[in-house]
Amino acid sequence: MRLARIFIGIVIVTCIVCALSHVPYDVLRVERYRLFGEIRTTGRVTAVHTETSAGDGVRFFIDYKYIDSDGLVRTASARLEQAQWRRFRPGGRLVVLYARSRPGLARVPGEVEPAFQRWLRRMLN
Repeated sequence: MRLARIFIGIVIVTCIVCALSHVPYDVLRVERYRLFGEIRTTGRVTAVHTETSAGDGVRFFIDYKYIDSDGLVRTASARLEQAQWRRFRPGGRLVVLYARSRPGLARVPGEVEPAFQRWLRRMLN
Protein backbone atom coordinates (compact mmCIF):
# COMPACT_ATOMS: atom_id res chain seq x y z
CA MET A 1 0.00 0.00 0.00
CA ARG A 2 2.82 2.39 0.84
CA LEU A 3 4.48 1.68 -2.52
CA ALA A 4 1.21 2.47 -4.34
CA ARG A 5 0.92 5.87 -2.58
CA ILE A 6 4.51 6.73 -3.52
CA PHE A 7 3.86 5.75 -7.13
CA ILE A 8 0.63 7.79 -7.29
CA GLY A 9 2.45 10.77 -5.77
CA ILE A 10 5.20 10.54 -8.38
CA VAL A 11 2.62 10.35 -11.19
CA ILE A 12 0.75 13.40 -9.85
CA VAL A 13 3.93 15.47 -9.46
CA THR A 14 5.04 14.47 -12.97
CA CYS A 15 1.68 15.53 -14.42
CA ILE A 16 1.87 18.90 -12.65
CA VAL A 17 5.42 19.53 -13.88
CA CYS A 18 4.44 18.59 -17.45
CA ALA A 19 1.42 20.90 -17.32
CA LEU A 20 3.48 23.81 -16.01
CA SER A 21 6.14 23.28 -18.67
CA HIS A 22 3.52 23.94 -21.38
CA VAL A 23 2.28 27.25 -19.93
CA PRO A 24 3.30 30.17 -22.18
CA TYR A 25 4.97 32.37 -19.57
CA ASP A 26 5.62 35.17 -22.06
CA VAL A 27 1.84 35.54 -22.52
CA LEU A 28 1.33 35.52 -18.75
CA ARG A 29 3.94 38.25 -18.37
CA VAL A 30 2.35 40.43 -21.07
CA GLU A 31 -1.13 40.10 -19.61
CA ARG A 32 0.20 40.85 -16.13
CA TYR A 33 1.39 44.25 -17.38
CA ARG A 34 -1.93 44.89 -19.14
CA LEU A 35 -3.83 44.01 -15.97
CA PHE A 36 -2.91 47.45 -14.54
CA GLY A 37 -4.75 49.12 -17.41
CA GLU A 38 -4.21 50.19 -20.97
CA ILE A 39 -4.08 53.67 -22.42
CA ARG A 40 -5.72 54.36 -25.77
CA THR A 41 -3.91 56.64 -28.19
CA THR A 42 -3.66 57.30 -31.91
CA GLY A 43 -0.75 56.04 -33.94
CA ARG A 44 0.49 56.26 -37.52
CA VAL A 45 1.12 53.35 -39.85
CA THR A 46 4.73 53.43 -41.06
CA ALA A 47 4.74 50.31 -43.24
CA VAL A 48 2.46 47.56 -44.51
CA HIS A 49 4.05 44.21 -45.45
CA THR A 50 3.58 40.46 -45.69
CA GLU A 51 5.71 37.48 -44.73
CA THR A 52 5.51 33.99 -46.11
CA SER A 53 6.06 30.97 -43.91
CA ALA A 54 5.89 27.30 -44.79
CA GLY A 55 3.39 26.37 -42.08
CA ASP A 56 1.05 29.37 -41.94
CA GLY A 57 1.19 30.61 -45.52
CA VAL A 58 1.10 34.40 -45.86
CA ARG A 59 1.06 36.59 -42.74
CA PHE A 60 -0.03 40.22 -42.87
CA PHE A 61 1.74 42.88 -40.79
CA ILE A 62 1.66 46.61 -40.18
CA ASP A 63 4.42 48.61 -38.55
CA TYR A 64 3.30 51.67 -36.63
CA LYS A 65 4.48 54.38 -34.28
CA TYR A 66 2.74 56.12 -31.41
CA ILE A 67 3.56 58.59 -28.66
CA ASP A 68 3.25 57.35 -25.07
CA SER A 69 2.20 59.41 -22.04
CA ASP A 70 5.84 60.42 -21.40
CA GLY A 71 6.08 61.95 -24.89
CA LEU A 72 8.37 59.24 -26.27
CA VAL A 73 7.85 57.98 -29.80
CA ARG A 74 7.53 54.19 -29.79
CA THR A 75 7.41 51.76 -32.69
CA ALA A 76 5.75 48.36 -32.91
CA SER A 77 4.48 45.79 -35.36
CA ALA A 78 1.14 43.98 -35.43
CA ARG A 79 -0.03 40.88 -37.25
CA LEU A 80 -3.55 41.25 -38.63
CA GLU A 81 -6.08 39.25 -40.59
CA GLN A 82 -5.99 39.99 -44.31
CA ALA A 83 -9.41 41.70 -44.37
CA GLN A 84 -8.36 44.14 -41.65
CA TRP A 85 -4.81 44.53 -43.02
CA ARG A 86 -6.15 45.83 -46.35
CA ARG A 87 -7.62 48.91 -44.64
CA PHE A 88 -4.21 50.27 -43.66
CA ARG A 89 -1.84 52.38 -45.72
CA PRO A 90 1.44 54.04 -44.72
CA GLY A 91 0.66 57.39 -43.10
CA GLY A 92 -2.83 56.31 -42.02
CA ARG A 93 -4.08 56.60 -38.47
CA LEU A 94 -4.95 53.73 -36.17
CA VAL A 95 -5.97 53.11 -32.57
CA VAL A 96 -3.17 51.85 -30.33
CA LEU A 97 -3.55 50.43 -26.82
CA TYR A 98 -0.44 50.33 -24.65
CA ALA A 99 0.09 49.07 -21.12
CA ARG A 100 0.01 51.78 -18.47
CA SER A 101 2.86 50.16 -16.52
CA ARG A 102 4.95 49.37 -19.62
CA PRO A 103 4.36 51.87 -22.48
CA GLY A 104 6.51 49.89 -24.93
CA LEU A 105 4.01 47.04 -24.79
CA ALA A 106 1.38 47.97 -27.37
CA ARG A 107 -1.32 46.28 -29.40
CA VAL A 108 -3.82 47.17 -32.07
CA PRO A 109 -7.48 46.16 -31.67
CA GLY A 110 -8.08 43.11 -33.86
CA GLU A 111 -4.44 42.01 -33.76
CA VAL A 112 -3.90 38.26 -34.20
CA GLU A 113 -3.12 36.79 -30.78
CA PRO A 114 -2.85 33.24 -29.45
CA ALA A 115 -6.11 31.69 -28.23
CA PHE A 116 -4.65 31.28 -24.74
CA GLN A 117 -3.92 35.01 -24.56
CA ARG A 118 -7.47 35.96 -25.58
CA TRP A 119 -8.88 33.50 -23.04
CA LEU A 120 -6.59 34.79 -20.27
CA ARG A 121 -7.54 38.42 -20.97
CA ARG A 122 -11.25 37.54 -20.76
CA MET A 123 -10.64 35.73 -17.46
CA LEU A 124 -8.67 38.64 -15.96
CA ASN A 125 -11.21 41.28 -16.99
